[in-house]
Amino acid sequence: MISNSILKISKLASKKIRAERIALHLTQEEFSNFIEIKYATYKNFEQKGKISFENFIQILIKLKKEELFLEFLDGFEFNEQKERSSSNKNANNENTIKSSYLNPIIKIEQKQIILDKELFGEELFYSVENGHIYEIPNFINIILSAWDKKRLMLLIKYFGIERIKPYIVKQKDINLLKSFNQHVKYLIRKQ
Repeated sequence: MISNSILKISKLASKKIRAERIALHLTQEEFSNFIEIKYATYKNFEQKGKISFENFIQILIKLKKEELFLEFLDGFEFNEQKERSSSNKNANNENTIKSSYLNPIIKIEQKQIILDKELFGEELFYSVENGHIYEIPNFINIILSAWDKKRLMLLIKYFGIERIKPYIVKQKDINLLKSFNQHVKYLIRKQ
């Protein structure tokens, strides 16, 4: 009975992770590079549902699902009420710090940006006058077409992690995905 439950849960987990991979338009090999797990290990997980707990957690972290998993763990009944209120208070303080540090400069509702070559680089916009107006999706795509770590960090700073993430995924550039994740990790650690 227990082994059937384990098999059922592990297969469901691998099915959900596979769906995430497909939604990101990544092959198994690209996804394994993205989550920083050996290709054979990930392939085995997707086919048979077998993976170490550490590797499963690594996948959740890379997919930004660790908060959901932590909420699940917080739901266990053995926690004392006092512990729960203390951890909720700490989590609220961490979220306040995180949101105050990671607030994007450009508001979500803003649809256009005026070019400032000093911020985004003279070489990318050599033939464009300072003050040129861009639609934000076009601007982000232009920056990403010739990205480097500095430009990527500026995009995150100006537009925020959640707004930039879909553009990063659409590029289908695993190095860009890795660099993006490294910047996000750095920003979260820094606070």
